[in-house]
Amino acid sequence: MHHPLSTLTALVEQIARTQDPSAMMATIVQRLSELLNVEVCSIYLCNPERDSLILATTKGLSAEAVGQAHLAINEGLVGHIAATLSAVNLADAPADDRFVYIPETHEMAYHRFLGVPLLHLRKLVGVLVIQGHQREPFSEEDEAFLITVASQLGSTLYQLHRDGKWMTNLPDSSSPYRRYNGVKGAPGVGCGRLWQIHPQMSLSDVKPSITSNPAQQKQDFQDALAAVREELESGSGRLGQHLPADVGALFHVYQMMLQSPELSERVIKLISEGASAEWALKQTIDEMAGMFEQSADPYMQARSEDIRNIGQRLLNQILERDQQVIETPDEELVLAGDLISIADIAAFPQERIRGLICTDGSALSHTAIVANALGIPAVMGVEGLELEHNRGARVIVDGNRAECVINPPPALLSEYKRMIVQEQRFMKGLDRLRDQAAETLDGVRIRLLTNTGLLADATPGLQRGAEGVGLYRSEIPFMVHHSFPTEHEQYRIYQKVLKAYSPYPVSMRTLDIGGDKQLPYFEINESNPYLGWRGIRFTLDNTQLLVSQIRAMLRAHAEHGNLKILVPMISRVDEIKTVRELVEKALAALERDGIHASMPEIGMMIEVPSAMLLLPKLAPYIDFVSVGSNDLTQYLLAVDRNNPRVSNLFDNLHPAMLVALEQILTQCRKLDLPVSLCGEMASDPIAVLLLIALGYDTLSLSAYNIPKIKLLIRSVRREDLLPLLEQAKDCTDESEIRDLFRPVVEQLGWSADGPALPSDYESRG
Repeated sequence: MHHPLSTLTALVEQIARTQDPSAMMATIVQRLSELLNVEVCSIYLCNPERDSLILATTKGLSAEAVGQAHLAINEGLVGHIAATLSAVNLADAPADDRFVYIPETHEMAYHRFLGVPLLHLRKLVGVLVIQGHQREPFSEEDEAFLITVASQLGSTLYQLHRDGKWMTNLPDSSSPYRRYNGVKGAPGVGCGRLWQIHPQMSLSDVKPSITSNPAQQKQDFQDALAAVREELESGSGRLGQHLPADVGALFHVYQMMLQSPELSERVIKLISEGASAEWALKQTIDEMAGMFEQSADPYMQARSEDIRNIGQRLLNQILERDQQVIETPDEELVLAGDLISIADIAAFPQERIRGLICTDGSALSHTAIVANALGIPAVMGVEGLELEHNRGARVIVDGNRAECVINPPPALLSEYKRMIVQEQRFMKGLDRLRDQAAETLDGVRIRLLTNTGLLADATPGLQRGAEGVGLYRSEIPFMVHHSFPTEHEQYRIYQKVLKAYSPYPVSMRTLDIGGDKQLPYFEINESNPYLGWRGIRFTLDNTQLLVSQIRAMLRAHAEHGNLKILVPMISRVDEIKTVRELVEKALAALERDGIHASMPEIGMMIEVPSAMLLLPKLAPYIDFVSVGSNDLTQYLLAVDRNNPRVSNLFDNLHPAMLVALEQILTQCRKLDLPVSLCGEMASDPIAVLLLIALGYDTLSLSAYNIPKIKLLIRSVRREDLLPLLEQAKDCTDESEIRDLFRPVVEQLGWSADGPALPSDYESRG
């Protein structure tokens, strides 16, 4: 039987157009039974709650068996396929000793059998089976075609399988219980009624339109600007008592966006050219947000959400449809929407907000920053959740695992409520650790620094006990302009950050921009931006930009004396040598201008493997080293963590990373170079234990995680971790390493997803 590629393509396209889960699966089995001319085609999916398979849909077997036929992994032919992940092609299935008859299916009449596993990124999704009356195996061509179909369907069925919707379409399955995954916005667990926040018209829905009265449209826009400005001032006042002062400054960031000439002048210009206020606003916001969305850096991408939030609120005011919270249920609420702005949060009583769910957004959005500051669990970028359909539903927000659960069963709800009580007990009293040292029980001192990139990020780090800034991202001023910012504009920003942390050190990273972080006024097109014109390569080729930034940093350093310059993406000796020469020349030039600044420490980030191998030759030109664990892992493993096809292979605890981290530390000690580590690894409890055992004594992490990691450090003995480290060196993959350290974490009452209160926490003070 001939199965051309066009047949497979048509099948996949037809399935992609089918939105309803039950209809999608019905389409698959119906079309395959027709294409292969077989009497039976069935799909078995993994039961997400048990280690088993369930008949999800069929063409040919009894409909009564759907939802009723269960097989354990390795039970029957289907279970054997699931266990071995291999195809089975038989002439007479009932005669095989692995065959298990399920009466509900009425399948004894069928003899020939062909089944193949359904996989997505190495994970078992289910099993695809075809059967027929004849007593002969299926042809090699049929087998090859079914394997090809299964490889194409694996991803589609994984999405359907993950959110659990298919189970609600099964007979006798009336439970509306659903799970949805997203990305971590803010840790913690919360439970409440889902309260949808959404505009009656989305900015994305605005269509091209013209105006016959430009003067009135301009006035409408100006009135909207004033109304949103007043709204933000009011919201800032309501949240002021709950937010750290500088996180409250996020409202000021929004105010600055409202006052941006790029926003108002562009909208007014488009209205003058004939566009309606709504259409002019949409075009302007799309342009401004697009500048950030082009970046491959998640931190930069997240800034587009703030711009779109402001644009949406302006549109609401123009249309006079802004959602007002007149009366909400007098109970605990979970706010949900495409994007939830800071002003949205401020409109609700803080004591009633138990969680945030955003179907868009990222962990680096302002919404996530505020949620962290307020201690509200948040999950961002949730896929597949139909907010309108689930309004008023009971929902659990699990920020630790980045998932939300709609209409949880009573037993699950009870367990989560127990976790919430544990988390509340854990968080209570962590403030007492602010001024205490991050020191192990056997006296090993670890210095905890914070990562930041907005001035609004500064105060949370200080309030949670940060001993300085290990990584300040300096890209923001360059991203929000329509031209390169002046030296003085940069100086004003850097001066505020250094002042906020004085006398603690602040490691300011020089401009890390290039093919993966597009500037709106300096386009770079590359086929592989991660290996292209970025970081120090870009700034050295545009020396005037680097000199301007160095001068701005040094001017701020002259006033506060706590600057450390950090250079990204070093891969060659001449790069860091040139940077030091530029700093020395800038100091001399400033001295002639009457500005007296001392020579700051100059360090480099180890992100590229060549920098690790060249350390002895780089040492004469640097004063310290910072290991960028995210990029080093990515380059060392050749894994793009933003690529869903391989992101599951990204793990900071890969054995190769362990070798690299030990080698870096050993060399730095020989060269008398202080070394720190930043990135996600510094917030991972198991990774932190490994780093302590290795001998790393300075970590840079997000402000929110500092108290938790400090408590972890104060709860262990480094001496007890050393034998585990020696065993880890013999491990062949990251899962073995995690399994070694996991018991230590769990004995302290922690988990890989989020900490619970250690049993003797109160006695530790």
